[in-house]
Amino acid sequence: MNNPSGKLRILLLSDGLPGHLSQSQGLAKWLGDRYLTESDEITVGLKVKPLARLILPYMTRFRCLAPLVLRFYRGVPDDIQGVDLILSAGGTTSFLNVALAQHGQIPNVFLGSKRRLRSDDFSAHLTLEPTGEPHNIVMILPPTLTDPEQLQEKGRELRLSLGLAADEKLNMLAVGGEGAGYQYDGKAAQQLAQLMMQEYQGSGRRWLLTTSRRTGVEFEQLLRKSVPAELLADSVWWSEAPRKVMTAYMGAADQLFVTADSMSMIAEAIASAKPTMVLQPEKSQPEQRYREALQHYDHLGLCRVAELGKPSGSAPSGSTAVIQARETLLDQLVKRLGLSLGPQRLS
Repeated sequence: MNNPSGKLRILLLSDGLPGHLSQSQGLAKWLGDRYLTESDEITVGLKVKPLARLILPYMTRFRCLAPLVLRFYRGVPDDIQGVDLILSAGGTTSFLNVALAQHGQIPNVFLGSKRRLRSDDFSAHLTLEPTGEPHNIVMILPPTLTDPEQLQEKGRELRLSLGLAADEKLNMLAVGGEGAGYQYDGKAAQQLAQLMMQEYQGSGRRWLLTTSRRTGVEFEQLLRKSVPAELLADSVWWSEAPRKVMTAYMGAADQLFVTADSMSMIAEAIASAKPTMVLQPEKSQPEQRYREALQHYDHLGLCRVAELGKPSGSAPSGSTAVIQARETLLDQLVKRLGLSLGPQRLS
């Protein structure tokens, strides 16, 4: 490492999209849970996008052109001396990731589709599906910022604020919206409400329910009309009064139900190490890779994937599988990067 502090200094490149940044932050956190690290985060923007996206895949093949690649970006740091590792996700950051690594001779990691770049442009290329290339590491679970201990604390705070007994069992339902090949209509709203009623009648558990900015006013209203108020211990109807409660709800709930349209939401729920049910509406046409990723999670016991309106069985407790997924990825990554890391944190 170049950093005299003995810590692994990580530079996170952000394109400003929360879903991309959270993966990089999650991986940095996983490294920080095991090793002594410090992270710097910068938000960058791509200039003249049509031209840049056309020529940068070719320019990054030549190390001598790295300084020119840097000029296509806003927000590039003036000095990367002392940086030990570059992390990013999202296509906009990919070319800068490569150019900075070339310019500073620094190991670099990219999460997600590399578009027209080559695998060996990155020290490690992390994906959910194998690419068949030598620098590829297949993640069992994408990194997230979810911390089970912090979730429990937020959950306890929520229970106190709502006046709920510490021993009352709760379910959580997080509803996304149309995307990734999933569509929601009146029938889906009725099926979600029916599922909630069946669970309540069978277990006596009330619900923590939150919609999201992607849910949309129309579907949210249909769902609200369908769900009896007595089933809800607390609720957030995003279009009327948005509140970010996902962390607190996951911490307070004993079992999690999330719709299948957001991989980041699914990953957060799984990372909580609580039993997780992933719900698919009947109107589902996800891409094959997306469908296979969900099936893979189900097969590994990380969650249970179910179709609304059909018997679903019980959700597995994925705590052991989540820990194994994280540690396996870190072992592979450290080996791939050949990093000589400082002292490990005490567990």
